[in-house]
Amino acid sequence: MKRYVVCYDVHDNSRRTKFMKKLRNKGFHSQLSFFEVEGSSPDEIVPEARGILEKADRYSVIRLSKRGKIRRIGSLLEGMEWVI
Repeated sequence: MKRYVVCYDVHDNSRRTKFMKKLRNKGFHSQLSFFEVEGSSPDEIVPEARGILEKADRYSVIRLSKRGKIRRIGSLLEGMEWVI
């Protein structure tokens, strides 16, 4: 199993709170804008939370290294459509 982090962005504060509660109810330990999951591929992870993630303004699934670090910070920024 590989470890992934799902980063999401919800602009409105009240929507973000509801969003986080829905994720917690599904069993995801959601922080302010991300949660960590395990799976064999990103395609396996997203369907579990797809109904919730589709309501986010944007989201990205990033693979973590064995030490739990993001492999490439560029992949996070590209996935979230952020530009430096």
